[in-house]
Amino acid sequence: MIVVAESVFPLIKQEELRFEDLYPEAHIDLVSSTTREAITRLFNDTIEVIVTSRALNAEEREVVKKYNIKVEEYKIAIDGIAILVNRQNPVAQLRTTQLDSIFKGTIDEWSGVGGKNTPIEVCLPDPNSGNFEVVGLKVLHGGKYAARANVAKNSEDMLQFIADHTNAIGMVGLNWIGTKKESVKVLELNDPSAPDSLGIRDKYLGPFQAHVYRGYYPITRDIYMYSQADIYSVGSGFISFITSAPGQQIVLNNGLVPATMPVRLVQLTNKDI
Repeated sequence: MIVVAESVFPLIKQEELRFEDLYPEAHIDLVSSTTREAITRLFNDTIEVIVTSRALNAEEREVVKKYNIKVEEYKIAIDGIAILVNRQNPVAQLRTTQLDSIFKGTIDEWSGVGGKNTPIEVCLPDPNSGNFEVVGLKVLHGGKYAARANVAKNSEDMLQFIADHTNAIGMVGLNWIGTKKESVKVLELNDPSAPDSLGIRDKYLGPFQAHVYRGYYPITRDIYMYSQADIYSVGSGFISFITSAPGQQIVLNNGLVPATMPVRLVQLTNKDI
């Protein structure tokens, strides 16, 4: 059994299907979870392999050190977190400073960011999810989300909420944005604090693979697999497959950026975003 962060579950499911097609005698059970729950299970020695939507944080690495937990780390992809609104919303671009104010609740009307004079309905992922933590770190800079926000239990619910609510805003990982694309819209983001060396301070960018790869898109995160040290099982074979060229091609085909193979930027534009 492998516990997988819900925000990258579609990717890992495709990896599993291809792996079992190549190795018919191998079988893997995937279980969807939040990143924090997956890490807890690994630390408690109830699971051998997990997939997380962020790296271990400082607190978790301190636990590894304190209790001498033997963990192997494998970076398998680079992901972006897409900010979504309803397709009927006229707003198409936001600065990260505006997004910060929306998620903190200091901007609560779409008119505050150039939209209609209607209230903003914030929908947040589970607080234990990688999406919640990464956006909290990279956009809110450790600040608190608005307490009145709606909470989606998973990415599918997030997409449905935004599709059903014309004033909604939310977030999903890149391998989910093709779902309900007729009802939701991906916003372009601008980071006013981007380094001058990148030459993008005045540009609004969508979460295209090329922008994620270059670090131009402001909300990116690394996807990892973690395992107990020195395991010799189907799980270790699955890790080897995902980090190999065929496994990384599946990463590319799912809209994420491969982490263990060379990248040709000409292949990285996803016109379905």
